[in-house]
Amino acid sequence: MPDLDPGPDNDVPAALTRLAASLPALDPAATTPVVLALWEGTGLAHACGAIAAAADETQDRWSRRSRNAEAVEHLLARHLTHTTAAAGQNLRLDILPAPAARPGPGDADAAVTAVLAFAGTAGPAAQAAAAAATVWDDRRSLSAWITLTTELAACWRGERPFYRLRPDTPAPPWWAATPPGPAPP
Repeated sequence: MPDLDPGPDNDVPAALTRLAASLPALDPAATTPVVLALWEGTGLAHACGAIAAAADETQDRWSRRSRNAEAVEHLLARHLTHTTAAAGQNLRLDILPAPAARPGPGDADAAVTAVLAFAGTAGPAAQAAAAAATVWDDRRSLSAWITLTTELAACWRGERPFYRLRPDTPAPPWWAATPPGPAPP
């Protein structure tokens, strides 16, 4: 697996792009590395969404899509926590520090492009791992990923405007606080 550290300049889209490019090389029969890579990708996709939303001065385009995608990201993470590969792992989606300066439109575009690349490779990686899984929980959870990665990409393309997390529901321990950036309306 590639180095996923965003580095001192906090280049989260580059880290997610590296991860997306590495997913096809993972052995689908080795469920744990696939699940951990998908987990890391979910966290980086979530951080990319925060970057895109923070760059959205009008709070109209990327912010709305980020809120919709967050519901799908939550489901993606939830499914991974139900795998036997995740048992015994201390899974938590860490929130990366906010960028020192407000991201620009180019930063938002790079972040969204990285999420779309991740969604494009994570679905097939999950499908291959689900087919090779010997445990029902792994097969079921990874199979759900196939559809959900398609939904994640659709959210970022603006095709799914109505997903929302329920704010009155307590967050599970693995779902970190709201990412840095503008508060939702």
